[in-house]
Amino acid sequence: MLQGILRGEGRERVCRVRAVKVTKPDQPAHPAYADFDIIDSDDFPYGDYELLVVGQTILLAKREGEYVSRFG
Repeated sequence: MLQGILRGEGRERVCRVRAVKVTKPDQPAHPAYADFDIIDSDDFPYGDYELLVVGQTILLAKREGEYVSRFG
């Protein structure tokens, strides 16, 4: 469980994020994270968002009540 910042559509909040920790065999001291999932519910409107977590910015869109990955 990680802490992140979700922002977009003129809003911002702290949220809890579940992610999978992955390591490369040649770089075990430098893990990365993948498959981000926001745990907390909210009343944010549908639209485009950014999730800032562990030094990464993940582009998301809220559609039909869920956050999904978006590209570009």
